Amino acid sequence: MNGKSQIKMMMMMLLTTAVVMIVRAQTDGAGEEAVKMSGKSLLDYWNVGGPVMYPIGLCSVAGIGLAIYSAMQFRIEKMARPDISDALYTAMGSLDFATAKALCEGAPCMLTTILAAGLSRLESSKDVDIASFEKAMEEASVEEVTEWQKPLTHLSLASQIAPMLGLLGTVTGMIGAFNKIGMGDMGSPEKLASNIGQAMLTTAAGLIVAIPCMFAYFYFKGKFTGNVARVSRLLGNYVHHLSLAIKARESGGYAPQAVASDVPAE
Repeated sequence: MNGKSQIKMMMMMLLTTAVVMIVRAQTDGAGEEAVKMSGKSLLDYWNVGGPVMYPIGLCSVAGIGLAIYSAMQFRIEKMARPDISDALYTAMGSLDFATAKALCEGAPCMLTTILAAGLSRLESSKDVDIASFEKAMEEASVEEVTEWQKPLTHLSLASQIAPMLGLLGTVTGMIGAFNKIGMGDMGSPEKLASNIGQAMLTTAAGLIVAIPCMFAYFYFKGKFTGNVARVSRLLGNYVHHLSLAIKARESGGYAPQAVASDVPAE
């Protein structure tokens, strides 16, 4: 990860921390004395929130897990495997498709899976169909991009479901409060406190979960999109390298030498 990516990650963490601190200041800081007097713990607040707090908590756990997974997977080292690029260039430059395919299968990632799909269409080095090679890679790329971005889809889902669950808790809490008012408990605020507390706590909990998940989603979406663009450029380089090797063979010249993969640094 280069300095630019580190700065982006630091900014995201600082922004997320600031949001959490603001929420805590509003929910805890302003009412700190009241909390001390009441002696309520986090578990007590959780119980006041009611059953809706459990799916909100599940969204929180899922969001943290998906963010960690995305941070580990959406790296150019995981998506393009630059460590085998020179060997791939050498194999394709000499039209040794069996070796190139074996290298791809031995180091699975987005780039090698797409490249292996194209190499599977090249049955021999005597009759190389570049159009078929590119078509196979195009088909495989759609499938691979869809598969790789599933964690982002799930992270987005967690960020959208959490506030809706909070709203559900708010609505159910207010319904309970109005039911008690209808039963003549208007003059007993203590009897309405549990329902109103549920309404407020579930809304706050849903937003506390949703806001960091949303920041994480957009950050990793941008990172993933950038890496997909890099993978696409590298695949274009392989196609060009193969075309040069075929032209060299047809003209009786030498196959092109292996060149640097030109993988941008993180």
